[in-house]
Amino acid sequence: MHIALCDDNFGDRHQTERLLRRESDKQEDSAGMYIVDSYGSPETIMSHPRAYDLFIIDLCKTDGVDACEVVKKLVESGADAPFVMCCSDVDYRQMDFPENTMFIDKPIKVADLQEVLSKAKSIKDSAPDTIELRELLDTIYVNVSEVVYAREKSGDTMVTLMDGRTLKSIGQLWLFRRTLGTKHPQFIYANPNVLINSDHVTEVTKLGFARMCNGKHIMLSRSAKGSLKGILGKENS
Repeated sequence: MHIALCDDNFGDRHQTERLLRRESDKQEDSAGMYIVDSYGSPETIMSHPRAYDLFIIDLCKTDGVDACEVVKKLVESGADAPFVMCCSDVDYRQMDFPENTMFIDKPIKVADLQEVLSKAKSIKDSAPDTIELRELLDTIYVNVSEVVYAREKSGDTMVTLMDGRTLKSIGQLWLFRRTLGTKHPQFIYANPNVLINSDHVTEVTKLGFARMCNGKHIMLSRSAKGSLKGILGKENS
């Protein structure tokens, strides 16, 4: 999980970082690790609010900063991950926060932290699987299942979706594939310049093309053809 920790108390922030590192170290594989971005003020979180799977927040030492307003702005900016408000000098339980807000007391107890991390993971696992497409001036999130194929063009990646849109994502195709990770084995290289979602392949043609659900034909390398036929369980030639 990717966690944003925002606490304007330096000592408390570093203590929470240590607790999160220890919990991350307990995970048996890298997929369960916690990646933590730590902030002393909320401004920098606003640039990519949808990048996080959990927000841990306590802002009570900085004059003019209202934690309720910070959370509201994060939601308005597209954040849909749960919030954990750390209650210390301010009891956030008495304030108006979104439904997906949890509360924890300081000093933070390991058992309480484990509980909110477990709940956040459950929320993440049940949420639609999305991928981040970084354009020059914007970041767009789309459901992975909507991606039909991605093609490298002039050093960037053009991503074609089920609804017919083609979106540009900055970076080469290999970087887009790395972003998908091992969690999405349905994506295979049709050829060095095109990555296809095998879930949207309707046929491997006799001429060695993958016919996609949108009618497009994409040339397959010999290895991709064999892999795709194995995935589809068909004996097309």
